[in-house]
Amino acid sequence: MIFQECSIIKRHIRSLNRLNILFVTPVNLGYPGGAERWLCEVGMRLSKRGHKIGILYTSWAPKKTLVTDIISLLHRSRSIRLYKCGFVKPPLRGMALVDIFSIRRVLNDYDLSYIFAYPPNELQIRFFKRLIQKTLIAGIHTFLNLESDTIHRLYLPLYLSGMKAFKAIHVLNKFTLNFFKQNGFRNVYLIPNGVDTQEYKLCYPPWGSDTFTILFSGRLTYDKGADILIDIIKCTRTFLNEKVKFVITGTGPLRKVVERTAKEFSNVKYLGYVDRAVLKQVYRRAHLFLAPSRSEGMPLRVLEAQSGGLPVIGSKIPGIFDVVINGETGCLINVGDVKGFAGAVKKYYELWRRSPEEYYKTNKAIRRYIVKNYDWQTVIERLEAMFRLVIDESHRSGNLC
Repeated sequence: MIFQECSIIKRHIRSLNRLNILFVTPVNLGYPGGAERWLCEVGMRLSKRGHKIGILYTSWAPKKTLVTDIISLLHRSRSIRLYKCGFVKPPLRGMALVDIFSIRRVLNDYDLSYIFAYPPNELQIRFFKRLIQKTLIAGIHTFLNLESDTIHRLYLPLYLSGMKAFKAIHVLNKFTLNFFKQNGFRNVYLIPNGVDTQEYKLCYPPWGSDTFTILFSGRLTYDKGADILIDIIKCTRTFLNEKVKFVITGTGPLRKVVERTAKEFSNVKYLGYVDRAVLKQVYRRAHLFLAPSRSEGMPLRVLEAQSGGLPVIGSKIPGIFDVVINGETGCLINVGDVKGFAGAVKKYYELWRRSPEEYYKTNKAIRRYIVKNYDWQTVIERLEAMFRLVIDESHRSGNLC
């Protein structure tokens, strides 16, 4: 009887500690983006820890690029409830508004809502906040391009106004953290992306180690620098010719350009979109990872590559320079500096050729750094703590919005 009572008490304590969280995204879960993969990982891991998780999403996707593996995983999970709603497509490019009334209909079942604040959704939330009497967290997984996009700069005052609707803001890198703090926002939490370091492991000797293999994996878009990648391949051929091999995975609007490049050069192989099981094997066959992006939140592919020990040559931008330590775990190059990227490729190729054992020591050091700082177990615990702090503060203040 005593043991039965203890079991009941433990179950009651767990139920009291259980989080009820609704994630809201204006993007289709089948879109192969980093934010969608983050949502899948976090939702699955939180649900396995006993929390009640719901995900509300739309049918909209940029460039109509969709895959099935992410959404299939979520559909197979009986502990996650999925809701699909309509969207409104404003005249501005790359934006969609989630149906605010659909959010309102399902919010009552949850204590907190985590909303992916893609413009102009944050402005819509601010306008209709009286209809949403719940605690709201804004998730910033992509940020305004204030340096080179005039529309984004003009939109900035509206963006800052819209963000006032949220109780807290979750960001992935230091640049975004500092931006919001400098603009007077108080509850801003920096929690990076995570990686399953048991799934993406170091392998030695790498498969296919007779050829130095350089990997690009991600959406084939302008923001991810897919066009810069093509120029890097062409530049590298001028002094390495076919001593190295480029492997490209992913899909997107620049796919046909990549396909033409793969047909033109025998040392370029395009695999298309590959699922997680295949991608793990691709990482294990590679020696170096390229991330020539123009903008990032914090790329999951970079974390996965480094979890497997791969040095990363990436653009010197927020999100990448938060993870890659220049000269230690990789190289940071100015955006679009094709010769700089190609020169860094040559440096790593020559190190590998001169001393494979020294190269492997570098691989091990990179993996140790990622395991220590970015393993999902640590990241999920930090997210849990953030959710609890925000809910507790809302309850203390009596202000749920």
